[in-house]
Amino acid sequence: MNLILFFNGWGMDKDIFSNFSNLKNFHIEIISYPYIVPSIDFTKYNKIFIIGWSFGVYYASLFLKDFKYTYEAIAINGTPEVIGNYGITPKIFQLTLETLNQENLIKFYKNMEISDKIFFNKKDINFLANSLKDLGDNYTPQKNFFHRVIIAQRDKIIPTSRQIKYFEKEKVPIYIIPCGHYPFEFLDSWDKIIKDVNNEF
Repeated sequence: MNLILFFNGWGMDKDIFSNFSNLKNFHIEIISYPYIVPSIDFTKYNKIFIIGWSFGVYYASLFLKDFKYTYEAIAINGTPEVIGNYGITPKIFQLTLETLNQENLIKFYKNMEISDKIFFNKKDINFLANSLKDLGDNYTPQKNFFHRVIIAQRDKIIPTSRQIKYFEKEKVPIYIIPCGHYPFEFLDSWDKIIKDVNNEF
C-alpha cells in the first residue's frame, strides 16, 4: 500500500478531486486548512508521496521539516517561500486580505482559471479571511524539501517567473504545464501528478 498526502490550496477542500478516480493500492489523505495531519502509521506504506499545491506547498514544507520517513515530494504552483520574492508580494497579500469580499473572491478564482464547477458562492468569506490572516501572522520562509515541481505557464496568483526562479536556485527539476494557477483540469488524475519525472507532460 502507498500513501498520497496532499496539502491543499487556500480555501479549497477535497471536493476539487471529486472527479478523480481512486488509485489501486493507494491511500489518499487531503489536508486542507487548518492543515492538521491526522494520526498515520507511516511505516505501513511502501511509498509516500507528499504533494503541495499553492499555499499547500508552504504547509507541506512545515510538515516535512520534521518528517523522518522516506518520501517523494512534489510542489504544484507554489514555493516554500510563498510570501516575498519567490511568491506573492507582501503588498498583494495584504491587499487581498483587506479587500476580500464575494465579488473580489470571484475575480480571484477567475484569475486562477478555475471553472464554475467549484461553486464560488459556497465559500465562507470569514473562514477564508481567517485562514489568510493565520498564514500572514505566522509566516516564516521554509527550506526546500521538494524533489520536483510542476508549474503552470499562466500562473497569475503565484507568478510563474518567481516559482521558476526559486526552484532553479534550488536545482529542482521543473515541469511546465499549459494552464493557470488551478491545474486540476489539466492534471485530472492522481496518475498525472505522481508520474515518473522522466516522462513528458
